Formats: sequence, C-alpha cells, structure tokens
Amino acid sequence: MTKKIEISAEDRQAYLEILEEIVTEAEYSAYGVHTVLNVILVANSMDKVRPQMMYNYLRNGLLVRGEKIYGQTLRGLTASEVEEFLIRYCVRNGIEIKTGEPTANPDQLELDLEMVTEA
Repeated sequence: MTKKIEISAEDRQAYLEILEEIVTEAEYSAYGVHTVLNVILVANSMDKVRPQMMYNYLRNGLLVRGEKIYGQTLRGLTASEVEEFLIRYCVRNGIEIKTGEPTANPDQLELDLEMVTEA
C-alpha cells in the first residue's frame, strides 16, 4: 500500500508558479502531459518517459485521481488537472519542479540592432 503524500499550501503555490511557465495550453492529451513532464525531467538531468506511460496512467486513473479516462470517457485534460498530476508525480518521485535555463543555440544567428540603419 502506498502512503499518502502531503503537500503544504505554500509548496503547492510555489510549484504552480513554476508550472505556469510550461503548462500553457487550455487542454492536454496524454501525449501533451508526457511532453511537459519530460521538460521537468530533462531540467533535472533525468531520463525522459515514454508517451505510453501517460496513456497507461490515464487509463488507470492516475493522471486525474480516481477517474479512469479511456474509450467512451476519453477526453482532454485541463491545465489544472495536468498541474496537479505533475506536482503529485514530482513530489512522490523526489523530482525538483524546475524548467531549466534557456541555453543558447550555437547555430542561432544574432542580430546586432545597433548596426541596423534606417533605409
């Protein structure tokens, strides 16, 4: 039997502020949840999860606590449902909720705006 995880209101609010940066859509599929979770995992230098894992969680009632979503009941997940799942998942697995620092792409060209003159 798994033990119930307690998350304080302050911690939940701090997590939600971070998650607002990456949970930007109004509705998510299981694949979308997988994509957002992988952003957090990569920021923690962890291996990515396969999309099938989220479909299994959805079917078994783990994404939306107690609601098995598949077949006739298949629907999109709201942003708040995704955020709650990510908080539970990360706290249970000891994963810090962070998004990582944007890294500069060496192939990206820079535009020097001071050099641009009016035509």
